[in-house]
Amino acid sequence: MLALSWLLALIAPTAGATPASRLPQDPIAIKVDRIVAPDGATTAGGWIVVRGDRLEAVGAATAPPGARTLEFPSGVACAGLVDAVTSLGAAGDLEEPARAFTPQVQAADALHPDHSRFLAAARGGVTTVGLSPTSGNVVGGRVAIVRTHGVQGVAVLSGAGPMRLALTRDPFTSDRVPTSRVGALPRLRELMQGDALAGRSPLVVDVDSADEVRLAIETLGGSGRTVALLQPQRADDALESVRGSDALALLGPFDLDTPERDLLQPQVLAGAGVPVGFTADGDAAALRLTAALAARAGLDPKLALQALTVVPARALGVEGDSGSLEAGKRADLVVFGGDPLDLASAVELVLVGGAVVEPREKQR
Repeated sequence: MLALSWLLALIAPTAGATPASRLPQDPIAIKVDRIVAPDGATTAGGWIVVRGDRLEAVGAATAPPGARTLEFPSGVACAGLVDAVTSLGAAGDLEEPARAFTPQVQAADALHPDHSRFLAAARGGVTTVGLSPTSGNVVGGRVAIVRTHGVQGVAVLSGAGPMRLALTRDPFTSDRVPTSRVGALPRLRELMQGDALAGRSPLVVDVDSADEVRLAIETLGGSGRTVALLQPQRADDALESVRGSDALALLGPFDLDTPERDLLQPQVLAGAGVPVGFTADGDAAALRLTAALAARAGLDPKLALQALTVVPARALGVEGDSGSLEAGKRADLVVFGGDPLDLASAVELVLVGGAVVEPREKQR
C-alpha cells in the first residue's frame, strides 16, 4: 500500500503539484529483489536509480541521498518489453497498393499518438514498438520506432527505423508487376546496391518457407546490417543458411492452439545460434504468453527473456539505448511481482523514458 501511495502521489497532479507530463529531475530509486541482466539471467537485486530519462545505476547497494524511493520486496525488474513489428497506433493504411517497391514510405506518417492501445501496451510493460508497413509490398517502407508513453507522451524516437521487406507470396498479384519473386529479385538486388536502401538500419523481411529464408540470407545478408527474419515458420529446414549468418528471427504470437512444431522453432533456431525475438502486435499479455510457451517447449528461460527485450531492440536498431537494464540507457523498465515468465506475476511498475505509466486504477 505504501508503494502504491507513493506511485499515485508521483503521477497524480494536485493543486500546485508537478503534473505527470513534467516529472521532476530528482532521482527515483527503486529497490527490487531480483534484476534481469542483459544476458537474460536473473541476478541479485538492489536499487535501480533513475534520473530524468536515463538509468543512473542498476543494482546499487544504497539509494542516493534525496531520491524518491519505492520498494518491491518480491519484485523482479526487467527492461521494458519491445515489440519490433506492430500496427500499434496506425490511423490509416500501412501499405501502398499500386506499387510493389515503396522504400520512400514512412510508417510514422500513419501514426495516431492518442490511440488507446498505447496506454494498454505501456501498462502491460511494452515500452517500445515498431510501427511497421505491412507485408503487401516487396519493399514496404520504413518502420517507425515508437515510445509507448513518456514525459512528452507517445512519440517517434529519432533515428532511422528498419526497412520492411517481404519475400512471401503476399506482394505478388496479377494486377501489378512484378508478379513473382523471379521478377522481383533483380530489382531488389539493384536497390540494395543503390541509395534507396542505403544506410545501416536493420532490414525486417517476411519469410515463410525454407526457400524464402535462403533467399533472404543470400540477397540481404553480408551487407553488415542486421537482417530480421519475420515469421520464419519453416526455418528449421534452412538451418544451414541461417547458421553463421547475422540474421535474427522474430516469431509469434503463440497461444494454446499453436502447433508443436511452431512452439519448437525458437529452441531450434537458438540451438543453431540464431537470436530469437517475439512479436505480438504490441499486446503485452500475448508477448508474455508467447515467451512462456516457448520456454515450456524447451527454450532457455534466459533466451526467452532476451526475446522480449534485447533481441527485438536489436531488430529495431536501438539495442545501444534500450532492451536491457544498464547504466546510461533509457529508463524503460518493468517491475513484475515475480518471474516475468510466470503469467501470474503482476506488473507492479512501468517506467517509459523515466516517466511512470499511470496504473489502471487511476485511469479515468
